[in-house]
Amino acid sequence: MLDRGEVGIEEAGDLGAHTGRWWTHEELMSLPHKTLHRDHGRGLHSIKREPRLAIGHWSFLATTPAGTLLWDPPSWLDTEVLDVVRGLGDVAVIATSHPHMFGAQLGWSRALGGVPVLVNERNREWLPAPDPAFEFWDEHVEPLPGLELIRLGGHMRGSAVARTPDGSILAGDTISGGLAPGWVSFQRNFPKHIPLSGAVVRRVVDRLDDFAYDRLYTLGGDTIDRDARAVVRRSAETHIRWVNGDFDHLT
Repeated sequence: MLDRGEVGIEEAGDLGAHTGRWWTHEELMSLPHKTLHRDHGRGLHSIKREPRLAIGHWSFLATTPAGTLLWDPPSWLDTEVLDVVRGLGDVAVIATSHPHMFGAQLGWSRALGGVPVLVNERNREWLPAPDPAFEFWDEHVEPLPGLELIRLGGHMRGSAVARTPDGSILAGDTISGGLAPGWVSFQRNFPKHIPLSGAVVRRVVDRLDDFAYDRLYTLGGDTIDRDARAVVRRSAETHIRWVNGDFDHLT
């Protein structure tokens, strides 16, 4: 049985150190780098820093007639990346898939004129301090017409995805990619490769089945450009059977 300390480590996701010390924005700006930009069509864009910073995640901008969602914002902020973001439309709201992406969200809010930062209620405990920019939501919210945030849990209790008006899912780490093309995976702890249980994967996928979507994009840049709903369901069924022991006779 886990004691309280072990539960705390597991709840935090147990990322471990990615660097030997903290870096300021000024120090990060001084390092040679460039901003990569991908246009996925249908009003969806993603950006990433090169060389890789921290876990090297992709951030997404979903543009709508009412404004843009900045999803899992970059963990650095300089003139170059700010110009790229501003050039893709007026950001109306910032949101993250889970607390590992909280990093620079308030810096981005202030740089963009104080836009609201949406935080799932179940992730409130991971905020370092209160701020007027924070707005809390729980199971489902529609911050822009046709654009929805959906709590699925799994990776962390407040883990969420965004569904864009065109039917694309921005999955963060709630659903992740795999080495096999046209496949996704479901992880509790990425550094230790600990998978989610069959029951939790069933809950996550059944909840997501309430929403229509055909494309899916993960934090690590994996893309499912067509039939994403079928890919997620097929991957989930195989995951559930393996972790539930259906194939133990093969091992």
